[in-house]
Amino acid sequence: MASGKKYTLLPSCSKYAPNLIIVAACDGASSTGQIGNEVARILTKRYPRLVRMCCLAAVAAGSQLHIKIFRDARAVIAINGCPLQCASKVLRSRGIEPTYEVTITELGVPKASTLDFDEETAHAIAERIAEEFIEKFNENNQEPQSGNQ
Repeated sequence: MASGKKYTLLPSCSKYAPNLIIVAACDGASSTGQIGNEVARILTKRYPRLVRMCCLAAVAAGSQLHIKIFRDARAVIAINGCPLQCASKVLRSRGIEPTYEVTITELGVPKASTLDFDEETAHAIAERIAEEFIEKFNENNQEPQSGNQ
């Protein structure tokens, strides 16, 4: 951050969880794991006052603060990279039921042993989640508003 570049600060997930859709994403060492992480980033940036990715590894490690964030959230999205469904399983192991979950390989995206992925695929999956869940959820639960301001 020493470059002088301005960074967009995200809402504190611990402070604002009751107003946010919290996202738990796979970040595994494969193409689909990296797509999961990128999709969470896209959604967080697209809906800065509505969606916030949060640390799944901290939940897995038993961080009570992070477990509370997910429990307090308006809704929880689990983005799984492959059939192992680690994101969903970690959440459930801590008593957190995802409101919406998706598995990238079930969308026809093959898992490969690479950290490279197709950006268009990540954007298409983010759009699918936005259309299937976020926008409908936000319409039915009217505060706060989505979109970039």
